Amino acid sequence: MPDHIKRQILSSIATKPLIQSAVLTHKNVMDDQVVDALCTQFTEPVEHITADKMYDTDAVFETLDAYFPLADIIIPPKDNTFADESHHPKRMMAFISYFALGVTRWQRSKHYGRRNVSETAMQRYKKIIGTKLHSRKFNNQQQEMLIGCGILNRFTQLGMPSSFRVALSYQKTKYLEYCNKA
Repeated sequence: MPDHIKRQILSSIATKPLIQSAVLTHKNVMDDQVVDALCTQFTEPVEHITADKMYDTDAVFETLDAYFPLADIIIPPKDNTFADESHHPKRMMAFISYFALGVTRWQRSKHYGRRNVSETAMQRYKKIIGTKLHSRKFNNQQQEMLIGCGILNRFTQLGMPSSFRVALSYQKTKYLEYCNKA
């Protein structure tokens, strides 16, 4: 993938983690500037939205609230954010609960870990489809990326592997043996 291009992908989690929207942008476009373009591609209702601190702006909250008014918007506040009545109401609720509960309890209570499913989708894209785009023209690169998302969604629909822990780690096994001796 050329240095001046970056991918923006949002996935939707229902029964399977499918990529619902994707936008290819130039590197000088900030993540929060493409939220509107990503939201217009969703065809199903959304109940839960998670994003990282980069998306903590009033414009993002307004856009997400306009497209998905019933959705729970979970975005941790930036470090330099302060409480102010001029902020979007959902952003202020997130800000207050974040500092009232603390980081760990807030993440657990708001199911912030669901964001990892989107991150995993991007990793699957890179591993299966690849990290480089082969087309030279920007429009063709957009189509190439969308085809890659379609292929990945088809793989997902065919079936995701079921993974689970089979055995305890070596340290836990030794600790349990130590506890049973005592």
